Amino acid sequence: MKKLIVIGIVVLSIVLIIFFSRRKVTYVPKGELTDTMVDNAFNTLNDSLIDKRYTYIDFLKTVDLDYNLNDITATLTNSNSEITDDYPSNHVLIDFNQHAIYEVNVDKAGYYYLKLDYITDSDSLNDIVLSLSVNGEYQYDESQIINIPLRWEDSTKDFVKDSYGDETLPTSVKIKEWTSLFLYNNTYDTVEPLLFYFDEGVNTIDLENISSDTLRVGSIKLIAPKDIPTYDEYFINKIASKKSQNYVNAIDYLEKNSSYIRMNYANEPSLTPYDAVDRVLNVIDGASWDKAGQQLTYEINVKETGNYKLAFYYQNTKNDFNVFRTIRIDDEIPFAEMKSYEFPVTKSNKWKTEILSDKNNQPYEFFLTEGKHKISITADYEPVSESIRNIQLVLDHINKFSLDIIKITGKEVDKNRTWKFTRTVPETDLYLESYEIIIKDIISDLVEYAPNEEKSATLSYLQKALYTLNKLRENPDKLPLYLEDLSTGTGSIAQMLGDSINMLRDQPLTLDGFYFYNVDKFDAPKANFFKRIWSSIKSFTSSFTSDKYSPKIDPEIVDIWVNKPITYVDIMQKLADSTFTPETGIKVKISVMPDVNRLILASAAKEAPDVALGLPSYMPYDFAIRNASYDLTQFEDFWSVAGNFAPGAFVPYVLNDSVYAIPESLDFNAIIYRKDTLKALNLEVPDNWDEVIEILPELQRYGMNFYHPIASGSGTKWFYQTSPFIYQHNGTIYSEDGLKTTIDSPNSSAGLTFLNSLFTTYSLPEQVQSFYNSFRYNELPIGIVDFTTYLQIKNAAPELTGQWALSDNPGTLQEDGSINRSYIANGTAGIIMRTSDKEEESWEFLKWWMSKEIQTNFAYTLQSTYGPEFVWLSGNVEAVKEAPIEKKDKDVIIRQIEWLVDVPRTPGQYMLERGLSDIWNTAVFEGTATRVAIDRQIIIINREITRKMIEFGFIDEKGNVLKTYIIRDVDWVKKQMDEARK
Repeated sequence: MKKLIVIGIVVLSIVLIIFFSRRKVTYVPKGELTDTMVDNAFNTLNDSLIDKRYTYIDFLKTVDLDYNLNDITATLTNSNSEITDDYPSNHVLIDFNQHAIYEVNVDKAGYYYLKLDYITDSDSLNDIVLSLSVNGEYQYDESQIINIPLRWEDSTKDFVKDSYGDETLPTSVKIKEWTSLFLYNNTYDTVEPLLFYFDEGVNTIDLENISSDTLRVGSIKLIAPKDIPTYDEYFINKIASKKSQNYVNAIDYLEKNSSYIRMNYANEPSLTPYDAVDRVLNVIDGASWDKAGQQLTYEINVKETGNYKLAFYYQNTKNDFNVFRTIRIDDEIPFAEMKSYEFPVTKSNKWKTEILSDKNNQPYEFFLTEGKHKISITADYEPVSESIRNIQLVLDHINKFSLDIIKITGKEVDKNRTWKFTRTVPETDLYLESYEIIIKDIISDLVEYAPNEEKSATLSYLQKALYTLNKLRENPDKLPLYLEDLSTGTGSIAQMLGDSINMLRDQPLTLDGFYFYNVDKFDAPKANFFKRIWSSIKSFTSSFTSDKYSPKIDPEIVDIWVNKPITYVDIMQKLADSTFTPETGIKVKISVMPDVNRLILASAAKEAPDVALGLPSYMPYDFAIRNASYDLTQFEDFWSVAGNFAPGAFVPYVLNDSVYAIPESLDFNAIIYRKDTLKALNLEVPDNWDEVIEILPELQRYGMNFYHPIASGSGTKWFYQTSPFIYQHNGTIYSEDGLKTTIDSPNSSAGLTFLNSLFTTYSLPEQVQSFYNSFRYNELPIGIVDFTTYLQIKNAAPELTGQWALSDNPGTLQEDGSINRSYIANGTAGIIMRTSDKEEESWEFLKWWMSKEIQTNFAYTLQSTYGPEFVWLSGNVEAVKEAPIEKKDKDVIIRQIEWLVDVPRTPGQYMLERGLSDIWNTAVFEGTATRVAIDRQIIIINREITRKMIEFGFIDEKGNVLKTYIIRDVDWVKKQMDEARK
């Protein structure tokens, strides 16, 4: 028996080795691909793409620069906005969709850079986006999305310590002064600015503001191109000067062009500064400094004119692929080798010193005169931008080819048919071969930057795509059967190519600091053996003796636990210490609650805090029905305070006539759509569900569809996915006494029937792995999103900037012609624990924390400190109106909040939620009639509600009412708010 097991293991090992060796795709040496093969592959794809992109890289291939041009200033002539004169010359304020028009008389036709004077006085944290046309035309795609970055500085370099003894990030403060800026596209594909062609004579420049924030623009100058010298041309001779080695700490930057670049703490003894126990800010976080165009500027003081070298102490957190930075001195690139300088891979958690040197490791020398100079370091990816463009070309063609296949085969491919697809589309194998050749060519170009190409995660997506292509090419006639492998499925070639673009664009580099020096032997930063041992001992000992991050109960203060990361808690504590305590005299201690279940245990053990924040919306009811949280309506001013919140957000926190929580944050539902796609298909954005149904045939004709949130996630569907149509059809969930469900009532049943028909009759997709990816790849160009998905698309799909928008959540038409847009959503909640002996103080804190001023301050501080992903959607609607969200999006969000409702809670609501999920699953996947599915679930749901009502003492075993239970909906909440306003 043992021998058989051994033999089996050996055989299995051999099979696995063969399998994985077949899967392994290494790069193809450049010599195996001839120029003719590559050119033919590109021509094949370009010739068959009707609406192909014309990128700036394409444009550059036509450019023949003339270095004998003169700089020219354009004149601001007219605009649809008011021109003012408080600038050295006329300037104009342009708002969303407004234009500023310039005229310029060009003596000699040619290519020019454009330099714009601008200032912004809005409170936005986001860069301004413009489009720019010359003589009524966009010269390339990127000219439609011009990025105007804001300038930022830290509020202080004396870092405040929090209550744990750790340094906290300072607030970023916008530099509000006139700035001159060369123009770049928002993706910063090139190091040098965008070039524009101007004819001889009078030319018109049209700037349009396509972001929702205002911008003041002054003069525009046409700057003649200058040839950047090589190092050999730049370096003339050595200039002797006094020997010195000067260190510039990365955190001591003068300014940055992105508020999202942030400092962090790295646990490495060789860094400056460093503490083994407390967190000190000592590095620029590579995770926040990873986007092309992000720039840090430092000021150095050179004591004596001479030649100096530059060395950087850094960590390439990409680990498998070199990253790039461009170095400027006094706003100029000193020589060509400082464009996209390669910072090599560093081993995991290792730090490296990089002396800026040539390929022979000979250090470059920079000529610096005595006095102050600015050194700017900019993230970029120009060396791989051509590869990114080529990947995008293949991806565009795959999407177009996939649509062509679906037009022929239909949505449902007949798997029993003997397919001879190459007879229908003879170019099939040629397309697949072209994909393979181009991807191989891309990999051959990129391996230069990957020290170990076989283990490079950055290249792995391309290698996986190549492997799948090889499989598809084995039998191109059967391609319709494997369309998921090509474009629509998880792990498809299209997805692998999209992920490759993201990986190549990311340029993370964590920086400790840099040195400018002229000593013969550079003293690199390092921590010797004894320093590391001592640091380890201190850190290890502290892990046993320190309880700095543990929640503590202090009888003298209001104790607050927050179910949020420490980044949120840091800001909250700073705000409380600086405003709440001085104003009220009430001291508070805000602590991290790493697990909400700990609050349940603490409550049971009577060790709970006074206030708990960040709780999931289902949890306050569980505390309330067990008499573990405080009834907020006991405070006389509760309903006056509640009037600043969305009425529907209170519904799950109501038990009879009492309210046990306050909505701390919100969520919303809205349509998101691809403007480019709907325009190409000549479709209008639907306003109601009848209009959604009207556009489905045209979308589905091209293999596209409309996304409904119920298609996401696991097999279990939640209230927010299953219940909105019940409310849009004016149905109810429970009877008024809460003792049974009413989902079988005519209106409720109609809502559930309509929901199911969207999938059974109108063929909406039942399962969507990632709407974000499907939206990017244009498989689902329109759908309903929540706040999280909105942020994901906004921050992680830069290639779609300006190509998408939000619109109102689709509603159901009512008999009077109005539209009911009700949706189920909620955010997090704050409660006062019943065990607290500081109810009044706790209520004062909640009122302060949820006030418009503090919520607005918190939202701005959070985002400016930690990045664009950290957007706070406050429960206070007035604070939402002031939130750092683009105005056009914010207007949509605010309109949707008016329709927010939630499902009332009862002791047995979990069975109702499960039952609604089962109704959808059985109707959609098993073909059960909706009414039949409802009738099956009604019995189970009502039985559980009865059991739980008995358990909590509302009825007895015979069904007699012992305590009244009343279902309160959004109308009841609105009534209380209205009465409080009188």
